[in-house]
Amino acid sequence: MEGSAMVEFWKGQLLELQTFEGVMYKTQIIHQDHNRIYIQKPINRMNRYLSVTSQMSVTVYFHNEERVLYSFDTQIYLQRNQLSFQTPSVDRIKKAQRRRFFRVPVEVELNLNLKSIERSEEDEFIKVTTKDISGGGLSFLCDFAVETEMLIAGIMHLETNNSQNIIEFHGKIVNCAKLPDNNYKISLEFVHMKESIRSDIIKYCLFKQVEARNKLKNYSL
Repeated sequence: MEGSAMVEFWKGQLLELQTFEGVMYKTQIIHQDHNRIYIQKPINRMNRYLSVTSQMSVTVYFHNEERVLYSFDTQIYLQRNQLSFQTPSVDRIKKAQRRRFFRVPVEVELNLNLKSIERSEEDEFIKVTTKDISGGGLSFLCDFAVETEMLIAGIMHLETNNSQNIIEFHGKIVNCAKLPDNNYKISLEFVHMKESIRSDIIKYCLFKQVEARNKLKNYSL
């Protein structure tokens, strides 16, 4: 692993898995035992779970403490209905060559204008709360369906210990999934976004991931 003498994984850490076919799935670490890491069942952005066969080859992406994205190749094992892979040795970990955006579970209030930015109707603002955010997009819940491929505008407030950012964005609806409670989970992808603004969103996501990790470290029974 470049620039580091050791690697550390922790309970609750977010990971992304890329299959041989190139499909991306997100998951979290449940716990570690000896030289193995156990994970939740991976799910993709279409809310479909990964169909795992034992010794399935994947590429794992993760951020280190310095917020650098790394990856390693491994095989997932399915034993006693648990998914795990071998804890990678340092020499198997490399700096990721492709850009990946982690979706971090976090609730942030959004003001969305559901009028398509390509049309001229009157504005139609709603307030919703995010389910997760990444440098590439976000998802939220609402009680009605939203047309996929629709382009909308929005504003969100991102607050850390030492900064407050008001983010104005345009997004394209990429998925609208109906949930068992008859609500809808809407996923959107940021479009026409300046890299400086995207950088602020990524910094916020990484801050929230480290914050969640520290809470787990400080928790005691």
